[in-house]
Amino acid sequence: MSTLIQDVALSHWRGKRNNKGWISGNAVCCPHNHETQDKRGRGGFKPEPDGSIVYSCFNCQFSAGYTPGHNLSYKFRKLLSWLGVDASEIHRLSLEALREKERLQVLGFIVPEAKKEEVKTNFKVEPLPPEAVSFMGLGEFYILGNSEFPRDFMAAVEYTSSRKIDMQKYEFFWTPDTAYKMNHRAIIPFKWKDNIIGYTARSFVDGLAPKYVTHVDNGFVFNMDMQKKDSKFVIVCEGIFDAMSVDGVAVMKADVTDQQIALIESLDREIIVVPDVNKTGKNLISVAIKNGWSVSFPVWMETCVDINEAVCKYGELFVLKSIIDSVEHSNLKIKLKGKKYNVRH
Repeated sequence: MSTLIQDVALSHWRGKRNNKGWISGNAVCCPHNHETQDKRGRGGFKPEPDGSIVYSCFNCQFSAGYTPGHNLSYKFRKLLSWLGVDASEIHRLSLEALREKERLQVLGFIVPEAKKEEVKTNFKVEPLPPEAVSFMGLGEFYILGNSEFPRDFMAAVEYTSSRKIDMQKYEFFWTPDTAYKMNHRAIIPFKWKDNIIGYTARSFVDGLAPKYVTHVDNGFVFNMDMQKKDSKFVIVCEGIFDAMSVDGVAVMKADVTDQQIALIESLDREIIVVPDVNKTGKNLISVAIKNGWSVSFPVWMETCVDINEAVCKYGELFVLKSIIDSVEHSNLKIKLKGKKYNVRH
């Protein structure tokens, strides 16, 4: 297995090896984690013959690691930058980690599970709007009661159906409450570990502003709970309906937080960004380039602004296949194709 990533990290580290295999020195992470600069040699790397390497600091408790066959994690890339490794070199190492992962899979190697880097999540819980009831629950209530469906409820269902979202897979809510004109919105719950922690409410009435009323912490990534453990990749987009269309995840805004990046990378698989074909798409491309993620520029970008529009027009299977077939890893190609689709880095 390749020791390239291990070699680069150690070439930027000054330390002494002890009899337990650790190479200890002054930790570089502490000032970045609200601690004073370490002067007692409390940081250390432990390399292994298979190319894996772990780092641990006994001062600020920061830890990170890399195992061949896995992606180069957000935390490990942060560590490399603190060591003074150039950004372009870190990107090259991220691509090398992807190539090594593919090579080992082709050769049939059983890659040991890397120690999961836990992402601290303490999301503030935001309840759903008053009287919010799921589409399914409300539908059954009116059917069993032989009552006529409220007009706004039917409009919410029709709007959601027009977006080609599988309502057997994804749960939607509606409320008769008129505050913020919630009765004119389809409510999408935000779930984290099967618990509802917030929501967004999308208007289905033309001209109703804002289009979305959202209540959730900044670090949340939509649809993490729906990601399968054995998936080889995750599709990252901006919009919630885009994510539901292809079972991807959504960052929901132009500015992506460090916690969102860490959450996405905790999935430990290839990350494929699909930007919207508009000005905000350039932000996701910048995030992808900075973090060594792949970017896809599918053929339907010539006619559609985003994933959901493409699914409505061409169908989910075609859209998914075109995303996978159009993945780019090269920074240069990503920048050039971004310009072509008016998504400029």
